[in-house]
Amino acid sequence: MRAGPFVLFPIIAFLLFLACNKREIEDTRIEDYGYGYFPLEVGRAWEYEVDSIIYDPAVGGTSVDSFTAFVREVIADTLLDNTGVALYRVERFYRRSDTLPWLPEKVLTFSRDGQRAIRTEDNLRFTKLVFPVREGKSWDGNAFFDDSRFVFVAGESIQMFKGWQYRILEAGVPAMVGNLEFSDVVTVQNADNRYLNNFLEYRLAREQYARGVGLVSREVFIWDTLCRDCCGGNVEDGVCQSLPWEEKIEKGFTVRQRLISYQ
Repeated sequence: MRAGPFVLFPIIAFLLFLACNKREIEDTRIEDYGYGYFPLEVGRAWEYEVDSIIYDPAVGGTSVDSFTAFVREVIADTLLDNTGVALYRVERFYRRSDTLPWLPEKVLTFSRDGQRAIRTEDNLRFTKLVFPVREGKSWDGNAFFDDSRFVFVAGESIQMFKGWQYRILEAGVPAMVGNLEFSDVVTVQNADNRYLNNFLEYRLAREQYARGVGLVSREVFIWDTLCRDCCGGNVEDGVCQSLPWEEKIEKGFTVRQRLISYQ
């Protein structure tokens, strides 16, 4: 005896329900947004070793001053901003040698919501990460301030943030930072204008964040030249363009920061 349409219909409907339900189960999953790369808890602390080089125009050439210092950042408290967002108050300390006592330097804030991680320092608000953390994702990390503003380095004005564009180069990879080994690190490129062939301004900045730790390394290269020391100010014959940057820097700085301890 052949099954009639009224018998087949509920069977087909049931099979369709199972298929749809299976797809919903497969598509409904908890996604890792990467919040752990920017952990926020009162009591967390990070200590960094920072190597710096300052380039300053001087009579007869460029003065180069290099030094090493240590920085400690501690999340000391929480507060709410005027919109009700939780801000983490961070106290920053500084010393020129690891045998000297820590000296208070400044106060800054960290914050994080479902879309971004924010660091506010010297009244500048930086979007350090965006969530979910994914390789290749890009954003304007300096959108909250005018990136054409001038900063002063050894008394010289520089458009430090000109043309910055943030991008995640890689995520979820192991990395060594000094003597510390991390199994899950995201690398963020803050700036890189080398592809523009700009022979008068060099901007390169990168940061690394480890899951469950936070910022573990930072490199910033801000170099300017007018080709005066190397080429007498001649920018037309191609000589200045062809010189390595290390041979023509006239003002700016280099900073290399790496984590040495944390809690």
